[in-house]
Amino acid sequence: MIISPAAAHAEALQSGAGAVLRRCLARRGMLHSECEAVDQIVLEPHARIDHRGRAGVDEAWFVLSGTVTVDECDSAPWSLHAGQLMLSPAGARPHLSTGDLPVTLLLLATLPDRYAAQLPPRIPELHHD
Repeated sequence: MIISPAAAHAEALQSGAGAVLRRCLARRGMLHSECEAVDQIVLEPHARIDHRGRAGVDEAWFVLSGTVTVDECDSAPWSLHAGQLMLSPAGARPHLSTGDLPVTLLLLATLPDRYAAQLPPRIPELHHD
């Protein structure tokens, strides 16, 4: 995994009143796997993520610090706290927002099974007895 603290590898997004910083930790080209991306996301107080720009992938959101509010179209808003994980299937686009404190998240985006099954075989193959 390539991790760089360089500002050139971080994307600052303005969303709502607070800023969103997305740092790429790895992309599919680096991984040769079903994993599309691994990102660290830092949300400043009162920030909101409405559109992440990565459609058609399953997402796992892990809260490293803080609390984020999740707003989905089919349910009332709910909270996700440090140490908790939210799985979001492709097509679901929940909105994430912070309160008065910053939040740090780890985002793992993976290809849905229907696409992952089309990937070429991995080399070397691991055989189990």
